[in-house]
Amino acid sequence: MLKRLLCTALCLTMAAAFMAGCGDKEAEKKKALEEAKQFALSTFEEGNAAPPKPKPLPKNLVINVPDSVKAKYTAVVMGVGNVKTKEIKKFTVKLGETAAVPGTDYTIKVISYLPHWTMRGGAVTSAADDQGDPAVRATIFEKDKQVFDGFIFKRHKTPSFINDNWAIGLLDSVPEK
Repeated sequence: MLKRLLCTALCLTMAAAFMAGCGDKEAEKKKALEEAKQFALSTFEEGNAAPPKPKPLPKNLVINVPDSVKAKYTAVVMGVGNVKTKEIKKFTVKLGETAAVPGTDYTIKVISYLPHWTMRGGAVTSAADDQGDPAVRATIFEKDKQVFDGFIFKRHKTPSFINDNWAIGLLDSVPEK
């Protein structure tokens, strides 16, 4: 997120500098760039930056969960983090079921688990049974309103679902015993 803000600030500053013309305005360019960086940093640190909005999933997206994955995994361990206090609570969700997200008004339905997420020929699947790039296909509701529908990845630096108060992420999987 910080990288996005800095890149956006940098692009805006470069565009403004380009429009201003090419002259001996190197000091002005540096000053404008520094101001843009400071704005991006302060916005991020103060929590004023808008949370990232995931793109909606294509309606025709095909998700193929290999039989070996279905047989190996029965549930996932999710985490919900309070953005302000940094407290994280773990909770388990069985695949295909809906569970309450502790301490929130959210519920989450974990539709499928892909331990090694990959896209092949327009379909999402798992490249292997090992946890190379784990992800869940999930839908999150706040009371009765859908607020997220997509993939939540374990190894991304920022959670796939985040708002002003909560971040929900994938922590682990529960294999069949």
